[in-house]
Amino acid sequence: MKRVLFFVLFMLFISSMGRSAVFELTINNPNYKPTGVGLWGFKSSKKDAQIANRIKKVIIKDLDISGFFSVGSSQMFSIDTPYNIVGNLAALYKFDYAIYGNIYKDSGYVYINFKIVDSVNKRMLLDQSLSSKISSYKWLAHKVVDEFMKYSTGRYGPFESRLAFSKGKGKIKDIYISDFDGEDVIRLTNWHTMNIIPKWIDKNHITFISYRSGRPAIFLANILNGKVKKLFSKSSLSISAVKYRDHFAIVFNKGGYVNIYEVDKRGRVLRKLTDSYSINVSPSFTKDYSKMFFVSNRSGNPQIYMKNMDILSSATRITYDGKYNSSPSISPDNKQIAYISLHDGRSFLNVMYLDGSNNRIILSGYSLDSLSFSYNPDFVVFTGEIDGRKGVYIANILNGHYYLVTKDKSVYNGVSASAYLK
Repeated sequence: MKRVLFFVLFMLFISSMGRSAVFELTINNPNYKPTGVGLWGFKSSKKDAQIANRIKKVIIKDLDISGFFSVGSSQMFSIDTPYNIVGNLAALYKFDYAIYGNIYKDSGYVYINFKIVDSVNKRMLLDQSLSSKISSYKWLAHKVVDEFMKYSTGRYGPFESRLAFSKGKGKIKDIYISDFDGEDVIRLTNWHTMNIIPKWIDKNHITFISYRSGRPAIFLANILNGKVKKLFSKSSLSISAVKYRDHFAIVFNKGGYVNIYEVDKRGRVLRKLTDSYSINVSPSFTKDYSKMFFVSNRSGNPQIYMKNMDILSSATRITYDGKYNSSPSISPDNKQIAYISLHDGRSFLNVMYLDGSNNRIILSGYSLDSLSFSYNPDFVVFTGEIDGRKGVYIANILNGHYYLVTKDKSVYNGVSASAYLK
């Protein structure tokens, strides 16, 4: 019990702390006006109307989550309608884009044929057909939005990413996986103990901490076949495990000090990645693993440091504004770091360049924690409370738009977005 209490107190300390590149949005104004989109589909037979409506609802939600678009759906056009007619009508409605097409089912599969029209430049951006098993129809909706965003924003959309998070009551918490929009939630553990802090390792594996054996141990789970194995249990206080090259970077206590270690797939400790008589947690690596960003209180308060891993240089402090900065997450394009700062009891989501310059506040709330980028560097997920609503949020770091995808007071501080397509 003392170990559990110590761990919880420690975590409270940390958590409180074709033409695929048409252009790239560089929005920094939170008052940015969303781009108008006419979602004018999808035509279907009467027997297929239900699934067509479901797909349409998923597309509308995805577009809303993105924060880039406002949607109108007052019209309906089949795939055979000439795109110039649809485009001219979209222009009259002051929509920059229109999406329309057909949906039908056959032999256990659902098919969608759709077109995307740019009414401003009077051209058809995309004419595509997709299919999936009926049970995976939501993937089709996510795919349509991701393809649309590739042409309208210059980046492929984030909606084929997945989320892993922990929730539960008291000492009983389990690991769950969902789609990026918070739907299709799957329970991964059911161990009647504390299972927390999931981290995506690749598209099929996550690590997490469990007290299944009485002391904190790190487990590795295969989400495809449900197999779970114990990865590391050599410390009375293990914090988290993330991917580091072909191994893991695991945070644990040894000799009274919390450092970050390189650990192989068999759970063998290979070397220290930090060596400090302090608390060092929350490692996040650049894509090539040449740099590690982490949180340390070696200067007295939690601050973010950077270490060059190629030469194992000493760490360089990169945050100086404020007394509490934590939860660094590096964007998948290796250009920015998102992190949490604490001021006067409020939490702030910040973004800056890797060298610490161009720092800007995206939004604020309470108990914001566990930042994680999707594979699209414009979107970050986190847990916390905003406007009295607690759960899992997605934020657009370009314009400050945020969306509560999982409203649940039992969500534990800890969420991770997969950096890979499903």
